[in-house]
Amino acid sequence: MKRHGDRARVKGQAAVVFTLVIVALLGAIALCTDVGNFYMNWEEMQKATDAAVLAGANFLPSTPSTAISTAQQYAEMNGIAASEITNIQVSGTDMQLEMQVQRTVPYFFGRVLGLTSQVVNVQAVAGLEASQTAAGLVPIGIQQGSYTLYQQMTIHLPPQNTSIGPGNWEPLAMGYCTSCDPGGSNYKYNIENGYQSPISINNYIYTEPGQLNGPTQQGIDYLLSEGSSSDPSGTDTNHTLNDPRMIEVPIVNFNNVNGSGAVQVLGFAELWIVSVDGSGDITVDFINQVVANNVPSPGTTCWGACAPVLIQ
Repeated sequence: MKRHGDRARVKGQAAVVFTLVIVALLGAIALCTDVGNFYMNWEEMQKATDAAVLAGANFLPSTPSTAISTAQQYAEMNGIAASEITNIQVSGTDMQLEMQVQRTVPYFFGRVLGLTSQVVNVQAVAGLEASQTAAGLVPIGIQQGSYTLYQQMTIHLPPQNTSIGPGNWEPLAMGYCTSCDPGGSNYKYNIENGYQSPISINNYIYTEPGQLNGPTQQGIDYLLSEGSSSDPSGTDTNHTLNDPRMIEVPIVNFNNVNGSGAVQVLGFAELWIVSVDGSGDITVDFINQVVANNVPSPGTTCWGACAPVLIQ
């Protein structure tokens, strides 16, 4: 009888311990479920906020208001409620866009412990950096020099076999190969449509010799006509991202090059075309602009052609 009582007592204790273990285990599972729910919400919010600021940054620095509205639109498209967006702002330089989002996530199982909800916060910042690689370049080489953003200027096509300095430009033979010279027709085509193969900083491009005043004027006039037709009100500071009057060109080093020769790419500039004349003088505004599919280059000197990147 005594042994039987001991066994009963042990079984009773084991049942109590087992019950406590089960309760603790169920509590841990419940807590893990709530934590998993919080993490799922955080991940969803962070991805949506990252995508939103990257989309909005495409409109920096020229139209900050559009950058903000685009970021908000993309955030809502990706599951962020308008009421959850606590802050959207553009930096004082108009080169960065920041968004902060806050969501109150309820506990499901934590309620038995008196927990009702948890606040989840995320933040994302996108900014503009110089481009390392670009496609769709127009074959107008700009000599490295001092240019002021949003200041209208006329860049000149100097006589052949003369030195090229700041304020000048020179035709480039994009697509050059040793056994063929693209010539004026290919040059004009590249003005109108952009050279689609990628070109990177430190690559070399051949200059395009010959009298190209005519193809230059025809190609630039085509872009001006297309831009005026698609957006008559477009300006250097307020235009669609694919306006034909906005062109990307390489900044190159023309030193010691006369006639045909290879020039080194130092960077990329973004130009808003105003006019062109028969002598090859092109009036432009140098602008900062995000260009589709450009590859960013942290730490590289920015000449105007930018790529959006996540900073935070």
